Amino acid sequence: MMRLIKGTRIPMSEESFINTGLAQFYDEHARRFMMPVYRRFAAKAADISTAGNRLLDIGTGSGRLAIELAKARPDWQITGIDISEEMLKIARQNAAKGNLADRIDFRQASAEALPFADGHFAMVASNASLHLWTDPVKVFKEIDRVTSPGGYCLLWDNMRLCLLTPLLNIIGRIMGMNSSQCRLWMQAVRSSYTITEVKAILKESALKDARVVIEPRFLELGIYWKKQ
Repeated sequence: MMRLIKGTRIPMSEESFINTGLAQFYDEHARRFMMPVYRRFAAKAADISTAGNRLLDIGTGSGRLAIELAKARPDWQITGIDISEEMLKIARQNAAKGNLADRIDFRQASAEALPFADGHFAMVASNASLHLWTDPVKVFKEIDRVTSPGGYCLLWDNMRLCLLTPLLNIIGRIMGMNSSQCRLWMQAVRSSYTITEVKAILKESALKDARVVIEPRFLELGIYWKKQ
């Protein structure tokens, strides 16, 4: 209880998303409650002019953000990675339903060891994945490596707002979340970072000149970076 009162981060492992049942549960949660976030994220990304057309979505999960990115920019070829093959199976099904299977390549991979050549992507994107990374500094090094000169990184995640947990629970209920869905959201919030913590992590990383902002509509933080 004291950890929650003090607002101490309680890590949430990405390994917990590997089993089949949770992958299906997560996709249903994303479909019902996350689509406004994905569409707004995709619109922000689509406004950025890139020299190339290859985009990487880290922690793609069931692929719904990758699909919205593909809809927002028909010129992009998108690669989505996740450590969970069960998530990726659902992602491929979702892309096929949207007639986008030919434009989105889903691969099983870790963010800490991206299986791509240096400078391969014009943009690296990620939503609600940072709080699951075991070593964010290592991931940011990989993002820097695979981003082409002049390319971009756009990353959103929850902010840790422990004092607002009761209010967030009420918001979740109003949105129609059941107890399990509210619990998943609260776990993600408690596992997330404060803006001060994110800035400190970035300072030690290859993305030290990234800009960190608050995305108030969804109580998220945003990381914006352009590779020089």
